[in-house]
Amino acid sequence: MSSPSFPQAGEVFWVNIPNQPGDSDQPRTAIVISPNGRNKNCNDIIVVPTTSSARFKPHPLVHVRIPAGEGGLKSDSIVRCDQVTTIDKSLLGSGPLGAPISNTYREQIIKGVRRAIADPTV
Repeated sequence: MSSPSFPQAGEVFWVNIPNQPGDSDQPRTAIVISPNGRNKNCNDIIVVPTTSSARFKPHPLVHVRIPAGEGGLKSDSIVRCDQVTTIDKSLLGSGPLGAPISNTYREQIIKGVRRAIADPTV
């Protein structure tokens, strides 16, 4: 069975985040959070960037810790749910780095995004 020719929800890619030209950590890893139907039919995808910087101080409500190995990540990482962005597929670098992250982490990320935008139902 061949793999789909479009990014899948939960996959981790190296990406160049737009409007971040001074970011010395570019490209960085990001997790696709847009649904597969959208990923297949649109020119862009929705992602959340990750960081593995020891200097970063995560906020427990809007950042999700992901262990090394999940989704092909090489090190323990923090998902920046407060930095959700839409990028053109042409900004995708190498990837996916591995199998999609587990549904448990995907649900935590969506909850973090909802908290970051002050969704009152979370």
